[in-house]
Amino acid sequence: MVEGWPGVVIATVFVLTTGLCALSLAAHGTRRSTRLALAEANHVAMGVAMVLMAASATADLIVPGVGVIVFGVAAAGWLGVLLTSRLLDDPLGSIVGCDRCTGHPVHLVALDAAMVVMYVAMVPTTSTAHEMPGMSGMEGMQHAPPSGITAVQVVAAVLALYLVGHAVATAVVLTRRSRTAPPTLQSEPQPEPSAEGGVVTLARPVRVLAHGRVQLIGQAGMGLAMAAMLLLGV
Repeated sequence: MVEGWPGVVIATVFVLTTGLCALSLAAHGTRRSTRLALAEANHVAMGVAMVLMAASATADLIVPGVGVIVFGVAAAGWLGVLLTSRLLDDPLGSIVGCDRCTGHPVHLVALDAAMVVMYVAMVPTTSTAHEMPGMSGMEGMQHAPPSGITAVQVVAAVLALYLVGHAVATAVVLTRRSRTAPPTLQSEPQPEPSAEGGVVTLARPVRVLAHGRVQLIGQAGMGLAMAAMLLLGV
């Protein structure tokens, strides 16, 4: 949970990016691939959890232990997808620059790990000084847990660094696409092939928001917002 206006900004970013991923999931379903649909569903779940976590009124709606289990299982599942794909020599695509919510297993493992870290940080801890209310002054300080950087904070910092780097790389990809794409492609997203070999035609507002540059902006925004939560809330 992040207090004040930073928390409002972060929650707003998550509401917008979650809406984009939900729209993309609803528009495409499993037509492109089941893995991409699962990736979008994963992003939607993370976005909803982060919106609840960012606001003080809703931060306690999800029990931290439940969050750890849910996103820990998700991270393990994507790790399994990665290992299976490597064994079968299946193509995974680029980790940066997908048109829609990034479906690369490595990126999803990192995102779910970040969620686990945030929920671990929310698990209440009881210091020795609180357990022994009779202690005060120097005696209480001697029994209080030592201050300093914890292992959770170190992991959070590493994940935040990755998320910032991924957001920057996504912005670079977006800039390059904007400079090199023909004008017709920049202004009008093209119909996309379906998994069955046909062509999926979506309404223009959906095409604009469900994939392409808007989704790339959403990816970068979600990454930066998650990095801020890791650095400010852990």
